[in-house]
Amino acid sequence: MQFLMSRYGGHSVTIGKGKSSDSKLPENQSLDYMLDHYAQEIIPNYFVISSYDAKPEWMGGMEWKDFQNKPVKLGSLTHSFNEIVLQYDITVTTHIYLTYHKYSNVFSIIIKTPQADLKDIVHEYESCYDYVLTVFIRGNEGNLKKRPKDIERILLILFYKMGLVYEETIDFFTPSKTHIGKLISEEFCKDLSTALVNVDTDEKLIDLLNQYPEYYES
Repeated sequence: MQFLMSRYGGHSVTIGKGKSSDSKLPENQSLDYMLDHYAQEIIPNYFVISSYDAKPEWMGGMEWKDFQNKPVKLGSLTHSFNEIVLQYDITVTTHIYLTYHKYSNVFSIIIKTPQADLKDIVHEYESCYDYVLTVFIRGNEGNLKKRPKDIERILLILFYKMGLVYEETIDFFTPSKTHIGKLISEEFCKDLSTALVNVDTDEKLIDLLNQYPEYYES
């Protein structure tokens, strides 16, 4: 069940397989190779690898001790849970974390949906830290304080990959009180519940991401 719940292929998970296939991945699944030959450049200088498309061997469910660089909490998202098909809609809160993967400008996004939110619906579910998204940002050498809009773009990419693009699938986002969480703007949080509505193609996501300034100092 834990394999089913991991965001392999994201949505409509059935009998151990996601919507994606390992056949989409290169034989060499090292980070360097995949950034050079597999990652999607969604907008200039932003390269994305997502387990919602296909899960590399270094993504998926993890324990806290598995992270060499300990993740920092970005915030918590209250949203519709659509990782598996259920008879009715339920709302959960997913906690979102960020860390680095090998390089200071390769960002790992980790999500965790608490067991308590799902134990009455999916009885065998066990909560874990799920590594679901890698974003390489060329030109950002890990200084997110000078480039806070990079965090907001990363979150938009994550929520798009999670399929939260319909009305009322996102309730609200609460930034953490960490140094990174404090960089997320009030405007972003206010607009998030509607910002991704009908953003159901990569082209529409690109248009949304391009509305954000390329760079500014906070």
